[in-house]
Amino acid sequence: MRKGWTICLLTLLCTSMTGCNQMGVKQNPSSAFDQVRDHFSAQDSYAFYGRTKLLTENSANANVVNFSGRKDKDAVYMNVKLSMPDEKRVDSLSLLHQGDKLYAKQGSDAAWKNVAHTQAAYQQEMDNWDPASCFSQMADMQKNIRQLPDEDPNDDVEAIRVTLDSAKLKNWLVTQMNEQTQGTETAGSHIQSAAAHKPRLKLAMALSDGSWKKSATGQKGPRIQSESNPAPNVREIVDQMDVNADYTVYYNRTSMLPTTITMSIRSQYDVNGQRVNEHSQVETYLQNYGRVKPLPTPTESQSSR
Repeated sequence: MRKGWTICLLTLLCTSMTGCNQMGVKQNPSSAFDQVRDHFSAQDSYAFYGRTKLLTENSANANVVNFSGRKDKDAVYMNVKLSMPDEKRVDSLSLLHQGDKLYAKQGSDAAWKNVAHTQAAYQQEMDNWDPASCFSQMADMQKNIRQLPDEDPNDDVEAIRVTLDSAKLKNWLVTQMNEQTQGTETAGSHIQSAAAHKPRLKLAMALSDGSWKKSATGQKGPRIQSESNPAPNVREIVDQMDVNADYTVYYNRTSMLPTTITMSIRSQYDVNGQRVNEHSQVETYLQNYGRVKPLPTPTESQSSR
């Protein structure tokens, strides 16, 4: 009789809890994030695409970066289109990460080049837009996680928001900006070549490759820094900045796999005595879990020069 009452009480307790799952425990935002991250990292293959938008001032809704790619086992292929509005052109870059090797090719080039041991900037470019890197960033920099209200109870999609820690965010941004500074010093005042790739900034600063450098040099000329200008003190620039970012992860509550990842980035910083406010957004869409087209398979003879 006592056993029967115990089972009855447990049943009533579970049915009285909103969102009680199969284990009888209400899922909290942190556990939901852990499940989505773990399910995603366990996938052998998937496809993704996305874009980066500037949402402030005259650049509202401008697409600075468009990207697409797919993962198959330990290989990831990505194509990145970098908008150069000042030069009225779009640069295309293809990247392929296989094991410990990283290949790249520019524009319409037919041949791949192995850049794994010579160009950290290419790896930064891939990390910027790779959804797996998004989850690593969230895990490393999360400050808090909260569940968002269900926009449509009739579908299977739910959302959580991960706010990043500003101090950790700034340290990461310093690394990105230093990579850009080194790339600029290599390229000098000339148009960059394939050997001197400069990745876009993922975090605010208009995702540009030059405007923030003016805050240290006072330069009013071209964005590409000349050899005669001193390199800016990146740490000083970042220390006076206000930078905030969060990820919104939409996921299927049945499969616990992400469908969309949106990163919102807001920054304030000084350039030539003026306070600049920027808001950028990186949208990533995921699809085709378990079924993707074959990835390129460059050989060493194709990639070497």
